[in-house]
Amino acid sequence: MNSKNKRLLVNLLILLVLSVGTTIAIQYAKGYRPNIQDRSIQGTGLLSLTSHPKDARVIINDRLTTVTDDKLYLTPGTYTIKIEKDGFHPWTKIVPIKPELVSSVDTRLFPLIPATTPITFYQVTNAVINPEGTKIVYVVSQSPLDSDNGLYIYSLTGNLLGSQNLQIAGSDRDYAKSMLVWSPDSSQILAVFTEKTKSGEKITSSNLLSTRSLNQTKTTADVTYRLPLIISEWQDQITTINQSTLTLYPKFMVDILTTQSINAYFSPDKEKVLYTPTQDLSLPENKIGQALPNINSTPETRNLTKGATYVYDTKEGTNYLIGQSIIQEDIAKTIITSGSATPSANLVSLKQIKAQADSHFTTNITWYGSRQLLIQENNAIKIMDYDAVNPVIVTNASIKDRFVTPSPDASKLILLTNINQKPDTFNLFAFDLK
Repeated sequence: MNSKNKRLLVNLLILLVLSVGTTIAIQYAKGYRPNIQDRSIQGTGLLSLTSHPKDARVIINDRLTTVTDDKLYLTPGTYTIKIEKDGFHPWTKIVPIKPELVSSVDTRLFPLIPATTPITFYQVTNAVINPEGTKIVYVVSQSPLDSDNGLYIYSLTGNLLGSQNLQIAGSDRDYAKSMLVWSPDSSQILAVFTEKTKSGEKITSSNLLSTRSLNQTKTTADVTYRLPLIISEWQDQITTINQSTLTLYPKFMVDILTTQSINAYFSPDKEKVLYTPTQDLSLPENKIGQALPNINSTPETRNLTKGATYVYDTKEGTNYLIGQSIIQEDIAKTIITSGSATPSANLVSLKQIKAQADSHFTTNITWYGSRQLLIQENNAIKIMDYDAVNPVIVTNASIKDRFVTPSPDASKLILLTNINQKPDTFNLFAFDLK
């Protein structure tokens, strides 16, 4: 064989080795592995494991396998995945592994004993969260200095001045007996005072307060006569905000949320919605999920029952049964959109606006971040995944006015409770759930 033919043969062998090597590398990257027992090449799936906090133990089918954060190639099948860490509630889920696909397990573990920090130190009542979930308005009534009693705003995100508490009104009026309603942009608070009459409840006076500075009682006018205009403007603002979010949802869900459900609340990232249908309904087949290579393995519920509570995930088109919520306030049309206000419907309209932002006002279920739900059952505070799996009781405490709300970063839980105090003395406490 001459030198020219030898070089050609060598080049062909190099090309063959490169082609075979490339093919093997591609198949390996797809998850194919040799099976010595069967003498075959078997496809595998990739399991991605992450957790907060990190370095939690991963137990797969009752065998300690690795720690988070990690990735594992597994043969196709169904696996029971348990994530656990000392001092935290464990997390468990059945996860199917499919060939050539990535299955993700992203867990949030909650501490068995949360650390608590007081936010206030004297009697607090009438706490209300703002629409963005970043500020709490509340009333202090038993401070040693009378000038320190009154209406306050606590910022859950802090501010540049260092203080998170801002007094916006004194104790000249008993704001503990008022209904406090945040404006949609959180720049104002409407304090509405009512009295019981033989025909029901009527508004006696109302004040519009700035949330940025101290409001002087002498210069704060009664705005009762302006309520229809204020309510109409606020309802228009809420409708504008929600219409933007509704564009993310399919038409059938928009119809349900706006005309056939109550207590509809979007997750902070707007990708999921918690809602209660007012009649038995059936959702169409999940075409979004069918088009995706891999979705949440928790079984869906497409047939809706009147009065039950569900979560719809617009990214995967999935719908999950959460359970039977406890309706706290029977308000007609506590829905995503509202009609125009009329003078005779002022109080009802105000309650509808309050209900738009404050789920505690209407139900015992609210969002904890965008991946978990917060549920109040008697004095137990429970958190579970948005698909209703892994419920854990994070604390048992006496809660006043059902006020429990997460911090914006979902690292803390704020409760109006009486831990280590007299039975009738309540304050705001932060429970650290990191």
